[in-house]
This record gives sequence, C-alpha cells and structure tokens, in this order.
Amino acid sequence: MDDLPKCQIPGCQETAGYDEKTKMGPWAYLCETHHEEFGVGIGTKLEKRVKVAYKSDQVPVVMVPLTLDSIATVNCPHCNEPRDVEPDANYTVTCESCGNQYKVVSPI
Repeated sequence: MDDLPKCQIPGCQETAGYDEKTKMGPWAYLCETHHEEFGVGIGTKLEKRVKVAYKSDQVPVVMVPLTLDSIATVNCPHCNEPRDVEPDANYTVTCESCGNQYKVVSPI
C-alpha cells in the first residue's frame, strides 16, 4: 500500500498493520494492539510500499513503437513508475518520479 490506513476500532488513532477478520464478525483495519485484542488470525499484514529511487548517471534505452506524433506509456527503467511519454527530438525523457533520464527509441 502507498499509505497505511488508520485502525478502524472507534476512538483509535493508530496506524493499522492488519486487514483482519474480527471476533465481532466483520473485517477491519487493525493496529497492533487491536489485532491482539480483536483479531482472529485470518487476514493480511499490511506493509507500506517502499519506492526505491536513486539518481543514476547511466541513461538506459527503452524500445517502444513511437513516431514523433505519438504518445506511449512506458515504465521508467530506474524506478518502474509508469508515465505517458512524448519524446523530444533527442528521444530523451526525464522521469518525474525519480529525476533520472532514459532514452525512448522506436524501431519504426
């Protein structure tokens, strides 16, 4: 998950670590304390997605079928963030997520 939800037990403001069936019946997002108190052990441990982005001096090449008038969705080879690209005359794109550059090359 990109952001972890809050515990759904009324009055609790802790961050949830579990999506779990409760002793009361319904499923809920539970913090560690309420997981121990109300959880029945059937569910999923929640984890925050870690986005690894680093600055690289290397400029990798991504092959996509493009013309100068087309737009394509490509994944950044550095951080895997998808984005629509409309390449410049040099076919170089700067990723808005990690700031690294990569070249978009069309075999057409």
